[in-house]
Amino acid sequence: MKANVCVKYDRRRKYYMVLDCESATLPCAADLPAEAKKNVAIAKPLIYDLGWKIIDKKGRVYARKNFLISEIFSVPSIFDTAYYASKRPLYLEKLEKGEIILTDWKTASAEFVADMDCVEAVGAYNSMFDFKKAIPFTELYINQLYSPDFHDWLKNQNYLCKKIADGSYSSNSKGFDHDVFRFRGKTYPLFDLWGLSCKYIMDNDDYKATCLRNGWQTESGTYFKTSAETAYRFASGKLDFDEAHTAIDDADIESEIFALIVKRAKNQVEMGIEYFPFRILGTVKKFVCQHPEFADFVDCDF
Repeated sequence: MKANVCVKYDRRRKYYMVLDCESATLPCAADLPAEAKKNVAIAKPLIYDLGWKIIDKKGRVYARKNFLISEIFSVPSIFDTAYYASKRPLYLEKLEKGEIILTDWKTASAEFVADMDCVEAVGAYNSMFDFKKAIPFTELYINQLYSPDFHDWLKNQNYLCKKIADGSYSSNSKGFDHDVFRFRGKTYPLFDLWGLSCKYIMDNDDYKATCLRNGWQTESGTYFKTSAETAYRFASGKLDFDEAHTAIDDADIESEIFALIVKRAKNQVEMGIEYFPFRILGTVKKFVCQHPEFADFVDCDF
């Protein structure tokens, strides 16, 4: 499918934006141990792949847009820090086929803002990351990149990266409204598909049993997996589905998840972000101890 597909908006309809992004981080993280690098990447994400769909409550598509951000993707010292840096050949293939557009942040973000101005609300699967961290930090980075103070700013960021890596830095979340996204002086209602999926798709015995049968538990074994991948597997019945981890392909499945949530929520789109929504499902141990048929999965002795 071509990169940017859209139809003329009808102002009488209500539209919603489902967004996904893939990110790298600052070059200072390149040689860090894996866990430290992950922590820096979460705290200082730089978007190289930005994609979104404009849909209605039934999941009908009115726009589908996808951009590679040149200031990130085209700089090897940054892009190579990405968890999915090995997908570079795939992106080059998509570029050749016209399935994605390589452009600068100014151009991509202008389209992003124009589409946000046409919707009722915006959201992602883990909106805390996309809308609180990735978009704001990328915006900050690009603004600094073209300023005369960039090298001083980057030096300070490198210092912060070291503190994140050694665990001596904590971010300040004060001032963040959990039900809105603020960007360039405007405010947009914000929903979170992760929390809504936990509430409307995954918090039931059928999902939890499916997790146990298929090994969908967190690495520690304490909680059930609640990723977009497992939510989509369960909702679609495609238990072998593997998430693409490219922005627009992930936005495709997340749009389907959105439509199912709205249907189960009686045609409502609930706003807001809930911290650690996976806890809604409870622990694996609690579920197993209430369902003896799964006793082989965990020790129920308290």
